[in-house]
Amino acid sequence: MSEELSGEQKLRIVLESIIRNVPKDEQCQKYEISEEEYQGWHDHLITNGGKIFDPDFGSVRTRVKRVRKMSALSRFFLILSVLGNLACIVILSVKLIRDSGTDGPPVDASESPLNSSTDSPLHSGQAPPDDPQANAVVAVESPLAPTAGTDPVQPPPPRGDLDKLLAKPFPLPRPETLPPVALPEPERVVSLMGKDYKGKHVVYLLDVGSYVLKGEGADELFEGMKSEVLSSIANLSPNSYFNMVLFWNLREASALGKTILRANQENKKYAIDWISGLGKKVEELKENRSQYHPKELLYAKPLPGIVGYWYGLSTAISFDPDLVFVFAGNLPSFSLTEVPQSHFKELGMEAKQLSRTRMKGGGAAVSDLIKLTARKWLISMEPASALPSEDEAIDEVALKRLGFLDGNFSMSQMIDLPWGKSFEHFLSSLEIGFDRVPRVHTFVCLPSHVTWPRNLTNSVREFSESSQGSFSLNPKFP
Repeated sequence: MSEELSGEQKLRIVLESIIRNVPKDEQCQKYEISEEEYQGWHDHLITNGGKIFDPDFGSVRTRVKRVRKMSALSRFFLILSVLGNLACIVILSVKLIRDSGTDGPPVDASESPLNSSTDSPLHSGQAPPDDPQANAVVAVESPLAPTAGTDPVQPPPPRGDLDKLLAKPFPLPRPETLPPVALPEPERVVSLMGKDYKGKHVVYLLDVGSYVLKGEGADELFEGMKSEVLSSIANLSPNSYFNMVLFWNLREASALGKTILRANQENKKYAIDWISGLGKKVEELKENRSQYHPKELLYAKPLPGIVGYWYGLSTAISFDPDLVFVFAGNLPSFSLTEVPQSHFKELGMEAKQLSRTRMKGGGAAVSDLIKLTARKWLISMEPASALPSEDEAIDEVALKRLGFLDGNFSMSQMIDLPWGKSFEHFLSSLEIGFDRVPRVHTFVCLPSHVTWPRNLTNSVREFSESSQGSFSLNPKFP
């Protein structure tokens, strides 16, 4: 496992454990490495991490590293090679000296005239016989001397012509540089809703407030959101990393892990079981959405004033992903009974106003004046083509939009939250440059005749598209 990790990945694993205070055994289990390997990376970072700030870090570090890599076996073979070369030089030198002393052919002692005792005139004391044939001068024809009746011999051609007659030696082959081996890049694609998105680290952000199950067709939309997230997680490549974040109301969230997780079969099974166990009822949803790591155990601590969509997105960005997929429901219709008053801090809302709003949430019936007011408000907000034709149906849509359900008075949507101010708090809290913000793809799934506040819709659309992501309102699930 550790052999597949690059130096950058090892550094990221150690820094992630140090910065986010993740225990060593948990970090090793998540990345499938041994504790000895992790401790070795950690000690190496602590011992040699400061050397990168030395002025001569580049050249000195490379030279020292090469010396240290030579093992005892390598030094043995190096010495053996040097000794072998010296032995060859000595042997060649001795041979050359011997050959230089015996350049002529050996002389046979029996055939030497100095050793002849009978045939030599020097030993007999007699003069050599006067043999005319022996003393005759033999004429030797020179190849350059002309003879009678023949043409003179031509002199040898000049040196330049001889060079032309000699065969040219074959040129030595030049080694060609082999092209680099192209290794296949690991798959860096995440599939969702029939499309492929480029990225390796992805976070799924799912709205699980009780309001996602309220309204006409809301339960079907919620099942569609869960189905798309499940399908995308199941098809993640083993080379990818992911996390699953659930958020609801104003400042509530829970995640599958405290850090980004490797997309192995075990982690994907945890995510699939978690989403599948959310259920189809409000009671089941409230019980199972905090199954793993609640907001108190997460690294992200969004500033006060960051609520709703922006609170969930802040939590997702804290995992440093390449992609964020957001599936949001009708989050402005949160229930006041489930939201502490402290969650409204830094939004510019007075405590007295919130207290009066909570006190009005009794069981009073809706009067005709409220119905008429709600009808006129809805007609001024929506085009006629998007409204029912009958007044009673328009009243029902308007009362649902405002939070008047089944004749009971609810003030959940009567609070005009400053979503624009929350967006400003979110932007000021980003700890990274905007060029490093992940690509955010937002899918808003709302029941029939329900819309978000205009300032919330515009700010979410603006941020999603400026991050090179996308914004989709009421997408059609396959």
